[in-house]
Amino acid sequence: MMRQKPISIKIPDQILILIDNFVRLGQYESRSHFLRIAIEELLKQERETWDKLVDQISQKE
Repeated sequence: MMRQKPISIKIPDQILILIDNFVRLGQYESRSHFLRIAIEELLKQERETWDKLVDQISQKE
């Protein structure tokens, strides 16, 4: 298993309030859980974007 390293980011208070509300409503286990899912979804979207760009470039050749 790959070793995980902690990272630190600054999040605006307004966003933290929204995240905390989701946690209170039981939609997420914790702030960390929310952030992990958000980052995973963002990376999936970015990968799809890059995959499409690579396909477009490959088709032009």
